[in-house]
Amino acid sequence: MNELLQSYASTFSSQVEKISLSEKEQRSINHPIVFLFLGDRVTDALQTMIAINHEKWQNSSGLVYLHAYQTDTIKNNNVLSFQLPKEEFDRKTRRRAMYEAFFRDESLLIELNKTFRTLAAKLAQYGKEYSSLKKVNLCVVTAIEDPATILIQEFTLLLKSILQESFHIVEVDLYGLLKEKQDGIHFAYSTALGISFLKELDIYQQDQYSFVKDLQLTEDHLRLPVKHPPSPLFDLVYLLSDKNEDGLISSTAMKQNMEIISNLNLLKNRKMISDYHEKMDSYHHQDFKRGIKGNSQEPVYASAGLAKVTRPNKAIALHTAQCVFTELVNSLRRRAAEKRETVLDLVELSQTHFQSYFRQFLPPAEKLEDMNALMGSSPSYQTIKNMTVQEAEAFLFEGGAQSFFYHNFELPTLEHLQVLDMRSHIERCLYENIIHHEQYGIFCAYLWTAGQPGSEINVLLEIDRLERAAKQDLLEKEALLTQYYQQPVQQLAYKKSYLPFSDKKNFNSFVRCFFETVYGAKYEILTLKVKKKILQQYRKVLQEHHHKLQMKIEIIGQVEAWLKQSAAGSLDHSDDYLDQNIAEYYAAVIRKITAKLKEKRGPFFFSDQRFFGSLPSLLDSGNPETVMKRLLQVCHLEMLTQEEFHRSFEDELLERANVMTGYENREILSKEDLFKQLYLRLQDHAAIQIKVFNYTQEHRYEEKYFFGDFYSKFIRFALEKELETRQWKVGCVHEKKSSGIEKLSLMGGFRLRDLIYYRNGEKYYDAYCSNDFEFHVDLVRTSV
Repeated sequence: MNELLQSYASTFSSQVEKISLSEKEQRSINHPIVFLFLGDRVTDALQTMIAINHEKWQNSSGLVYLHAYQTDTIKNNNVLSFQLPKEEFDRKTRRRAMYEAFFRDESLLIELNKTFRTLAAKLAQYGKEYSSLKKVNLCVVTAIEDPATILIQEFTLLLKSILQESFHIVEVDLYGLLKEKQDGIHFAYSTALGISFLKELDIYQQDQYSFVKDLQLTEDHLRLPVKHPPSPLFDLVYLLSDKNEDGLISSTAMKQNMEIISNLNLLKNRKMISDYHEKMDSYHHQDFKRGIKGNSQEPVYASAGLAKVTRPNKAIALHTAQCVFTELVNSLRRRAAEKRETVLDLVELSQTHFQSYFRQFLPPAEKLEDMNALMGSSPSYQTIKNMTVQEAEAFLFEGGAQSFFYHNFELPTLEHLQVLDMRSHIERCLYENIIHHEQYGIFCAYLWTAGQPGSEINVLLEIDRLERAAKQDLLEKEALLTQYYQQPVQQLAYKKSYLPFSDKKNFNSFVRCFFETVYGAKYEILTLKVKKKILQQYRKVLQEHHHKLQMKIEIIGQVEAWLKQSAAGSLDHSDDYLDQNIAEYYAAVIRKITAKLKEKRGPFFFSDQRFFGSLPSLLDSGNPETVMKRLLQVCHLEMLTQEEFHRSFEDELLERANVMTGYENREILSKEDLFKQLYLRLQDHAAIQIKVFNYTQEHRYEEKYFFGDFYSKFIRFALEKELETRQWKVGCVHEKKSSGIEKLSLMGGFRLRDLIYYRNGEKYYDAYCSNDFEFHVDLVRTSV
């Protein structure tokens, strides 16, 4: 279930990110890019980079990644993998031993050539994804303490030479990842490994660095040299640490550094619109290189920092799903507040329906009149007037009346009741009239059959009440009948005449009164027995279905719980400022959208097939995921597509910030105040991801770039603020997106000895070297 929700949230976030005026131009890379991830310690970084690029770039499917690993890699259509020597090397000679093991086994070099040529062919297949194939960028990403860095020059130059066969220009950049957070007993050794690579890197980046080695192999095992003329190995080297220039270590530094690398490549490999401001320039790679180089005769390095103010799209999507489901459930619950008469009519237990049942299950009452024909002659009234009614019946009918009523009324009714099965009828009433009826639904059926107090009307409690009333009526009628039988005939309340010759008239009056009273009461007793039987069957069937309904309601509860948990979890690591009032604001948004849909599609639009259709049918599967999938589909197609979800970043944030503020409150946040706060947040969070000794860095060169809609008021505001300082070059990567703004800070010109990491780590390196640890191969030992 959580995977469903996270996939839905990620899809919405990705779609919002990709909304732009001209998607292919604004969010695409012009030139092909190859990422070479070297070593086991960048496996997670590779996975993160793939996800970031997929979300950020329209033509990310055209990227090719290569992972050179020892023990573990990842599976992906765009990833090629090459396994390095995987044996456990001696701790003292780990780097050197890996180098020697690789070149000792010629099959590894053959396989590496095959892998690189497969990569080049794969890149050519993706050529249609790019606007230009004149140049390719090779981005090498490695953790500096990984032993595999010992092979970096051979891997880089071999791959470069193979790519040069297909591309006119191959630019190679290195992104070295530093780890400054101490992790216990392994910190000193890891730092020494990192320093050893940095010392080698300083050699590779010398202007006089050159390389010649037979690394290319043909299918006939012919060796060809790979040459690198005197010049730095890498066009540009970025060093990115888990500690920024303010000395702060972030638990999410790896992801942040991958985002920096992604943005650096976007900045370098796409066209920039430069006519926004007369004093604002675009990014030019060679200008940045010259800027950081200055007058230095030594290798210099660069770093970067990235700040983002983004709308929390994933949290918004998850809260939206929760709000939509809440609206659905609440609308169903509200319908349960119906009148007692209406509910009884829906389940067909009203008095009118009982009269229909009596006509169906009992002989007609009019047939009682046939009993008048039971007596062939009329005895004298004087004969019976002093008898009790029971004695008079026995005298007059000699058991014939009782026999007639039994065979014509009691027996047929009892036989009917013995085979009576109203299950299908009750189920039809429940499902057609309530559960599947758009006006009522499953919650009405569940609450009305709960059997416990708690709602305005409860059918099972009404059945109990009707059954008690029927039982009481039955007892009363039987008691009255017994009492009536004991009364003298002449004391009965029927029309009598005391005139002479009225004997016959009085007799006939008694007989009519007798049949109406005695057998009319017996007929009513039969109706009460029928009523009790009907009520018993209703109770049994409704109780059974209430249990089934309870299981479905529990599924709804599970979905509600998952939605609530996911929505709350999306804010666990939230930015208090950017994520404020999400629940309140989007609950109001969904209410507004729901009201609009009700007006357009009717009050029961949730029952439309394009929305939830039949919720009970979705619940029949017994699987909460079925309901969740439908909910997320409805949100994706019908809710998140509404205009309320595609407002500008600034407008949405401003309105959300003020959603809890009444009109009379003077502390309403103004747009200008919002812009100031956003600008300061970008400025504060764009710290460079490396810490240098400021007093040793002789030359510091900086450039800053915003990623966002240049024509938005906030970007104009931020650019003007930056230009007021006139301390660095400022630009904007124009992207028409409504999800947020990013700021990329570039800084370069420092040397390795300017790094706090380098100064602090050199003592570990020296100590290990003094204790016979060998970090280098003979090729670079003397230079180091």
